[in-house]
Amino acid sequence: MKYLSSSLLIIIILFIFTACDNQEQVKNPNGITLSVDAGKDRRVKINELLVIKGIGSASDGSQLEYRWKHGKKVLSTTDTLQYIPTVLGKEQLDLSIQHNSGEILTNSVIITVVPETVSSEVKRVIPPISKALIEKFLAVVNHARSLTQDCHSKGIFSATTALTWNEKLYKAAYEHNNDLIVSQTYSHDGSGQLSDWTGTDLGKRSTFIERVESYSYEWRRLGENLGAGTEIDSVEKIVNGWLASDNHCANLMNPYFTELGMSMIKDEASIYTYYWTQEFGKGR
Repeated sequence: MKYLSSSLLIIIILFIFTACDNQEQVKNPNGITLSVDAGKDRRVKINELLVIKGIGSASDGSQLEYRWKHGKKVLSTTDTLQYIPTVLGKEQLDLSIQHNSGEILTNSVIITVVPETVSSEVKRVIPPISKALIEKFLAVVNHARSLTQDCHSKGIFSATTALTWNEKLYKAAYEHNNDLIVSQTYSHDGSGQLSDWTGTDLGKRSTFIERVESYSYEWRRLGENLGAGTEIDSVEKIVNGWLASDNHCANLMNPYFTELGMSMIKDEASIYTYYWTQEFGKGR
């Protein structure tokens, strides 16, 4: 009989830039409330026209002056910006409104600029992982498992046995990490796009069980943890994040798991930069 142990989705997000999906508001000394919204963060292809309509308002109904800027360069003096990014990576665009009292309020949006085509969508290449990195991953995870952990709503977990590395679980973890980056989605399910290799073969969005099974891992128990963030650049940081989340803590401390496969991919052009997928298993 197979037993399934899965977890809720974890998104650990520490933006280098200020998060830009909420409007800015301020009340000036005259009691007038100003509000400006540059919109949600965007992902666009390089050399692709981007059109953003900003929103500004003043509680006294005054007309506002608009100014879009990239660094010190003024891009537009209307509420609507037409912009063609020409450099890969992240860019911050600032929208300012100015009231006739002289009050200025600014909100920003982060643009992630990606290549016109992403070769990893069609190339199913899983790079080998170094022995040193495997040992590092196992050392940090197994150190956490060697201690009693309070997983709060999931209970207290006593110290438990160490996990061993499994290459098939690593391949499943890498596939999903790559898919999250290429598709810019975030879910335990695959994207259903070409980068969801298992899903492409099955004709649907893959589940983490299907991904693990696609690499011929015969299992009795399975679990998966996900994490991502622009500053989560070490295994210590991601493990601490998982330990702070009840369901992920319970996965990491589950005494029935015996094997681990784990992947981290860094992509400066992606939304979260560092992506982590952790697959737990107990083989048959």
